[in-house]
Amino acid sequence: MKTIAIANFKGGVGKTATAVNLAALLAREGHPTLLIDADPQHNASDFYLPDFDGITLTDVLTGEGETVWEENVSPTAYSFLAMLPADMRLLMLDLRSFLNGADGFDKRLFDFLEAAKSDGAYDFCLIDCPPSFTAASVAALVCADEVILPVKADAFSRAGALEMIAQVKSLARYHVAPRFRVLVTMVDRTRLSRQVEAQLRESGLDVLKAAIPASVCVGESTFARVPLYEYAPQSKAAAGYEALLKEVLEDG
Repeated sequence: MKTIAIANFKGGVGKTATAVNLAALLAREGHPTLLIDADPQHNASDFYLPDFDGITLTDVLTGEGETVWEENVSPTAYSFLAMLPADMRLLMLDLRSFLNGADGFDKRLFDFLEAAKSDGAYDFCLIDCPPSFTAASVAALVCADEVILPVKADAFSRAGALEMIAQVKSLARYHVAPRFRVLVTMVDRTRLSRQVEAQLRESGLDVLKAAIPASVCVGESTFARVPLYEYAPQSKAAAGYEALLKEVLEDG
């Protein structure tokens, strides 16, 4: 099982859209996939499990979930796609960490993922992270094999990506620091957008060939809670995520 965290300290760059659409595409191709929502805003959870009332990532991180790992996971309406959702209680973990120091959250998530990996239950695990360092995001990042950084094509994108890479590398605990790959998002026809994308590709960062064009279809599909490949399969944004899927699968 390959664990990929989708993260950026900056909000509004397409993290959740990338997580839910890549998860859907992997599942469509027959790859058993686990999507973990590590964001207390729980947008990815609302996308696939609206009105959910059950075990969440909070329970796993605090050790209050089920003993057997698979009993913490919930199926979605899509074949080959399961989820460990989030809830607002994740916010309380930050206070708990502040008061008590390291509280074992990352170790519990690591053990959970290792159990799933040992059972061969999934080919991929995707983790949708919040736009900040929180107890949940740190746990996700230190357990990830790879981090995909969705980066909006704007003037501050490169600096933000470099800062995040540096900070995440300092967290490595259970294995070597994860591989970092930049996904350029919200690319439009403006001269600035094209220039920034070109600069990112020439910067020495590991930038994915795929790029996600700016499109109203992305927001519309999120509102409708339908993956882009179903909602607007002919859109340029859907084609961008298909290209991302191809790169992820080629990389194994």
